[in-house]
Amino acid sequence: MTEERFYQILSAYGANPERWPVAERAQAEAFAARHRSDVLAAVEAEAELDAMLGSGDGRASDLLERRILRSLPEPEIWNWHAPAMAAAAALVIGVMLGFSSGALISPADEVETYYADAFNGLDEDWVDWLGGDA
Repeated sequence: MTEERFYQILSAYGANPERWPVAERAQAEAFAARHRSDVLAAVEAEAELDAMLGSGDGRASDLLERRILRSLPEPEIWNWHAPAMAAAAALVIGVMLGFSSGALISPADEVETYYADAFNGLDEDWVDWLGGDA
């Protein structure tokens, strides 16, 4: 085992040899025994770190929890007003176009003839209805 690989295992898995990979555990223990004075400080530092990480109850402090929650983006609330207003606008525009379409369409020749026949000579009809000369 190389010195570099030993320190990789030590920093990744900690100072407890039971957590080291089974395939490399025997080689790493043999390396540590051969180079005891060289690796002692690193093993003690990792053991101290393991103790600090293992001593907590696993719960984050309230301050850390608030900071994390504050850093999250605000949830987007679905705005139901926008689709309702769009539907109402479409309805109003549709109704307005429906009512005004009669004024926008040019009348056909037959319709004009009926209109002219119905209202042509209106003065004469009033005279006859009133009974005499008006």
